[in-house]
Amino acid sequence: MTASTSFDAPLAAISANLTQLRDHIGALVDTASRHPTAQRRVALVDVHHQLRLLGQRVNAALGAPSAQDPPPHEPPEQA
Repeated sequence: MTASTSFDAPLAAISANLTQLRDHIGALVDTASRHPTAQRRVALVDVHHQLRLLGQRVNAALGAPSAQDPPPHEPPEQA
């Protein structure tokens, strides 16, 4: 299995799952907004927390330099 394939296969599955997750979260939010209860609010807060944790992991990966990327080019100092 090549590096590209080992990345692309999970990416396709994640993309499909995120689409489904977005639909499920939309339904959950719609129900909670039509019939708000303390229990539904707690559930939404938990979903929000889990999504934030996922976002933080992705953001950390985006901020990490790639092993294959050359070091950033710094412009020469001007006198």
